[in-house]
Amino acid sequence: MRHVIFISLIALCVSGTNAQSIGPSTKFGVQANLGFVSLPGPEINGSHPLEEVYTVGYGGGAHLDIDLITIALRISADYTTFSPDNGKYQEALASFNPAASGITVDGGAVNIISANVDGKVPFLPLPIFSPYFTGGLGIAKISADNPQINGQAVTTSPGFDSGTSASANLGIGVDFNLILSLYIEAKYIVIFDEGESSRFIPVSLGATF
Repeated sequence: MRHVIFISLIALCVSGTNAQSIGPSTKFGVQANLGFVSLPGPEINGSHPLEEVYTVGYGGGAHLDIDLITIALRISADYTTFSPDNGKYQEALASFNPAASGITVDGGAVNIISANVDGKVPFLPLPIFSPYFTGGLGIAKISADNPQINGQAVTTSPGFDSGTSASANLGIGVDFNLILSLYIEAKYIVIFDEGESSRFIPVSLGATF
């Protein structure tokens, strides 16, 4: 009877180990982002003066990787902030109000909080590095800080309405299987605003544990 119980326990342990290896595995990670953005903003005389005033953005986030049999899923959340070029911002405001040409402008940063569910498909899996295609759907919230004009905060200047919209993305990346699992990835994200869509290109450097 003892032998039967002992063999049964071994069988349970083996079956449990096999079940864990067969099922999907999950890993947690973090990333730093370098972002490039094109935001239409308000329209005046058929153009969007604020569209090209924002410089490179910085931010970061966290992700959860779920490894399946042939592909992987990445669930990620990111925050990126973009500061305007003050000179271009002043020129853009002057197109709304000519009196703005003689003022100084500070602030007015745009912030993007995004969450995505993406698939990862490797196309050249190698021992040390593995490039992959990625793409998926998500949501993004765009908000803007009020600028300061001549050192005074204002709330009536043209800007971006805060709101949450659906998004879609495509991209490419490379996993590096070193002492630490690293990756670099670039995506093209379209945020479907109520008016014209915004475009957002984050380049991420991340680590997965």
